[in-house]
Amino acid sequence: MENRQNGVVLLTALKDTLKREKEALMANDSIAFDNIVTEKQDFLGRLEEASFEGCNRVAIEQEVLEIKELQECNLLLTKQAISFHDSILDALTDGMEKKSRTYSKKGQLSPSKNVGLFNQSV
Repeated sequence: MENRQNGVVLLTALKDTLKREKEALMANDSIAFDNIVTEKQDFLGRLEEASFEGCNRVAIEQEVLEIKELQECNLLLTKQAISFHDSILDALTDGMEKKSRTYSKKGQLSPSKNVGLFNQSV
């Protein structure tokens, strides 16, 4: 009987973890987010071992639906954060494309190769 309870309790704990993940994403708290991702990975193994036999199917479906909605919201927040960071990097790298002109060793005015803020070579 304890395994059956553990399944529902495990779903509730996962839901609470997803709520904390949402708060960490909204607060842009990368340390908390990293810890929560580790917790979520731990849930995968634990869910495989859990038993839901004899449990209230409606309650389980409700928990799973709430977990799905939270996960979709967190995915959207993650995509939004990545998009924001990409736009910041694009804004910073746009200034790097402007080439300045410098004097060569021979005293001639010539365009420089790269005087940007970041080194873009990979």
